[in-house]
Amino acid sequence: MKALSEFCCIDPDCSEHGKRGGENLRVHQRYGKSETIRLLECKVCGRKFSERAHTVLSGSRLPKEKIISILHHLAEGCGQRRICRLVGASRDAVSRLTRIAGDHAKALHDELVMGVQVKEAQADEKWNFVEKKRKSMHG
Repeated sequence: MKALSEFCCIDPDCSEHGKRGGENLRVHQRYGKSETIRLLECKVCGRKFSERAHTVLSGSRLPKEKIISILHHLAEGCGQRRICRLVGASRDAVSRLTRIAGDHAKALHDELVMGVQVKEAQADEKWNFVEKKRKSMHG
């Protein structure tokens, strides 16, 4: 289970919005079949939200293990129809998770890379690969 410090308030009007590592969140209650999902509350603005909010698990009725399995298959490059057969999920569910996971990956990338400026890059390995390909083709 993730520590509360890994979450942040999702209310865009809250002064603590998007700030991870703070102490502004508390567990308001637990829910789900085994009461394993936490409903979090921001102590600053009072907003309550699921720990699954804005994640690929949000709004899904599939078991967490099945969702993770689908995502692993996607990461390995399996097609959606194949994943449906392997995992036993509907094509709509797999399509939905594919779209949501892609949106989350883009948002995370943008958050982590925002402001990073590349001043120098080395392409030695890439050139080495291209050169080997060229030699093998011309042989």
